[in-house]
Amino acid sequence: MKILVTYAIPQERVDVSFPGCHIIYCQTGIGKVNAALSVYDAIQTHKPNLILNIGTAGSVVNDVDSIVICNTFVDRDMKKCKEFGVDYHHDFIEELSKITLFSGCEMHNTCNTGDSFVTEVIDEADAFDMENFAVAALCKRLSLPFISVKYITDKIGENSVKHWEDKLEDANAGLQAFFNQFK
Repeated sequence: MKILVTYAIPQERVDVSFPGCHIIYCQTGIGKVNAALSVYDAIQTHKPNLILNIGTAGSVVNDVDSIVICNTFVDRDMKKCKEFGVDYHHDFIEELSKITLFSGCEMHNTCNTGDSFVTEVIDEADAFDMENFAVAALCKRLSLPFISVKYITDKIGENSVKHWEDKLEDANAGLQAFFNQFK
């Protein structure tokens, strides 16, 4: 299996290895537009079977320093237009049911994506980021399975930006420890 591993910034990149898999990395930059463009180019070049996002996120419900695996993605910016039929929700439950890389891990979490850094509670979700929904929409369009592994760096509403910056090194170590179990 060929896996495209995406991450927004260099501090989020860790070594990922699964038996029998070929891993390709793609740094996307921050934000939905950057993520969609970077991942689209990488998909066209490498033709992966799975897109795996790794990175940091804030949360309201999960503890700082925890790992959250998301298979459902919501665009908080577009959710405001749902009465107009705007597509703001994608899940990959069916697509991921055939992929056993994360067997035994809780994967039924929701990532809420938007173009701003969330500093106050605005919606419910397990993790909040700035890239994933765009990649999820792209993967749905191209019929590619998508999953995201997020390290929770901050509690939304508790000086989130400063906590995120302070936790980047911990996030890298925590994500690496998580992926080391699959080698």
